[in-house]
Amino acid sequence: MANSLSSDPIKSSLLAVTQTAVGCGIGLLLAGKLARPTQKTTAATLLSLGVLLALPAVVETVARAWKGPESDRGVRRRLDSIRLDPGLTEETEAY
Repeated sequence: MANSLSSDPIKSSLLAVTQTAVGCGIGLLLAGKLARPTQKTTAATLLSLGVLLALPAVVETVARAWKGPESDRGVRRRLDSIRLDPGLTEETEAY
């Protein structure tokens, strides 16, 4: 639990950088103040950086929705683990 709490500031700062990079890329595409080749190269670089930085968060969100505990797969996985695991280790004596 502590691990997920400590990664929240990292995720939020990464999201802020991502949004900034995408916003700057779109702004450069619309601005027209730079020479056309420079403008396109810089905009493509910033947009690519934004997409690459956002990709892990998107993948994690999709994976959590797909196989999280509240999804159909998560419920099936939990039920299978309950059914197949006796809950006792080899060293435990059952009376």
